[in-house]
Amino acid sequence: MGKPQHQLTENTKLLQKVVLIHNNNILILQRAENALSRPLCWDLPGGNSEWPETLENVGGLHKKDASREVFEETGIEILPSKFATENLVSFRTFFEVKKQVFSIIVGWKINLDSDFDKSSVKISHEHIGYKWIKVSELGSYDFGGVKGEFIVEIIKGAMN
Repeated sequence: MGKPQHQLTENTKLLQKVVLIHNNNILILQRAENALSRPLCWDLPGGNSEWPETLENVGGLHKKDASREVFEETGIEILPSKFATENLVSFRTFFEVKKQVFSIIVGWKINLDSDFDKSSVKISHEHIGYKWIKVSELGSYDFGGVKGEFIVEIIKGAMN
């Protein structure tokens, strides 16, 4: 059996989600209708890390992966160095019994510069919309029920 796409190994995932904050507003993305998980629900930028193509200079890959995912999904460039311990807001694990997959889920908080242009967001094919919201508005958006509770928890952790 080969390694599934978008996983580190056949049985291990590293999922990173990023709370982008601009003037106390949070960027959320609406997943596409054909998304494998939580279709049409709201989400944060981020995704799964994959095994590196070469095994040279692999230090800090999680930072590069988080930076790459944010850029791919939003067009916003975040330096990998911003994904440092002081911006870590959530670290959890989850074991999916049926698939026998162990997931590590990491949440990051990134404050964007005050002069950032919120209208410059360019979403990828994985999403059909985006919004900048206040944390008080979280209850107005469907993040996927029980399956998406971790997204809400990451956002709340970032805003504390």
